[in-house]
Amino acid sequence: MGIGYRELMLLLGMLLLMVLIVAGIVWLVGTASKPSRGITRSAAERLAELESLRKAGQITAAEYEKQRAAIVASV
Repeated sequence: MGIGYRELMLLLGMLLLMVLIVAGIVWLVGTASKPSRGITRSAAERLAELESLRKAGQITAAEYEKQRAAIVASV
């Protein structure tokens, strides 16, 4: 008393459906955790804010250079 062709195809179809559902969930979680490009500030805005912090004496010249290099490298 073995498994028939129809039962085998039904099981494979259900397995494929479950794999697709899991892949969809993984994709949704991955895209939800990434910041939206529309929300992030532009490099020019971040550099301008950094410059104003330096001029106001809120960060040192070394901190300014380090953060400026990081912003430029991210572009």
